[in-house]
This record gives sequence, C-alpha cells and structure tokens, in this order.
Amino acid sequence: MNTKKVLSVFFTVLLIQTAFPQEAEKAKSVDRRNNYFYIGPIDLFFSTLQLGYERRLKNNNTFALLGGFKLSQKNGIVERIGGNGELQYRINLLYNKEALNKLMKNYSTFAYFAPFFMYRYEEVNETIYYGPVSPDQINKTMVNSAIGGLGFGFRLTAVENRFSLNAFVGGGLKLSDTNGMGNFTAFNEIAYTGIAPRLEFHMGIAF
Repeated sequence: MNTKKVLSVFFTVLLIQTAFPQEAEKAKSVDRRNNYFYIGPIDLFFSTLQLGYERRLKNNNTFALLGGFKLSQKNGIVERIGGNGELQYRINLLYNKEALNKLMKNYSTFAYFAPFFMYRYEEVNETIYYGPVSPDQINKTMVNSAIGGLGFGFRLTAVENRFSLNAFVGGGLKLSDTNGMGNFTAFNEIAYTGIAPRLEFHMGIAF
C-alpha cells in the first residue's frame, strides 16, 4: 500500500515537472513584436490618408513616425490639399510587465507617455464666382503650422500579438503662418495659433 502511495506521488511530481517546461516552451514560441504599422481609420472620413510606423527600442520605449496626405477635398467651391508629419518618443509606463504579458498571454498592453512634434502644410483654393460675364477668381491660401506638446497613449496588441489598436490624447502649443487671402484662424481651423488638443486613433499590424 505504501509502495502505491510512493509511486502515485512520484508520477504526480513527474507530470508537474513535465508540464511546466511545456508551458515555458509554448511561451517562448510567441514572438515578441518590435515593429508596428498603423493606419488612421477615422482620418479617412476627413479625406486624409494617415499612416504610422512604430519601432521598439532596447530600453522598451518606442519611437513613432506618423504622416498623412490630405486628398483633394472639394466642399462646394473650396479645394484643400496638404500633408503632415509627426514624431513621438513613447516612454513605457509598464516597464517589464508589458513584455511578460506578451510572452505568457499572447497579447500585450503598452501604456506610454510621449512628447511629440508635428508639422502640417495645407493649401486652400477658394473659387469666387462673379457670374456668367465676369471671370471667376481663385483665392489661394497656404498655411504652415507646427505643434509641440505632451500626451498619454495606450496600445493593445492581440491575436498572437499581430493586431494592434492605439489611442493617444494630448495637447500642446500650435503656431501657424499664413500666406494668402483666406482667414482660417478659428479654433477648429488650420491657421489657428494657441493651445491645441491632439487626438489620435490608429489600428494596424505588428511584425
């Protein structure tokens, strides 16, 4: 009887010791992603194609390069064309927990604090119609603007660490330089100068 108990305990310990290496090996098989490619789905509704690339650094922080192109947007008699570029340095607020989640659960969370700088150019062509006799007049306004500030973000990577969602909220000081006849200095316009919010939402893949 004692022999059966000893054998039972022995095989139980053997099974436990065998199971843990298998789980560890399974965890190691989950690749750690160092690169992320994004697209801004909400920006598409504003006729803008916004793309982004993020790279993990050795200190578990990341840097992100974002850029977009405003397509020829015709709103009645106004046509807008432009582009933007942005740089962020994302400081990891979860330290090693982010890497542990990626290895053990096949998904990862990344909360970060990020200083950012963004440059934007936009050209507005406004056509003024004088009637069938007089020629039309086109007023062209070119706006260069820059914004620098701080913000917080959160990235969730799931589905074997392949699919990513990223949200960023922040604000900073915006400076604008206008060349032309248009007046676009309202808070929600491109030539506004002052404290401005910065909101971003991206989705993409990790590789």
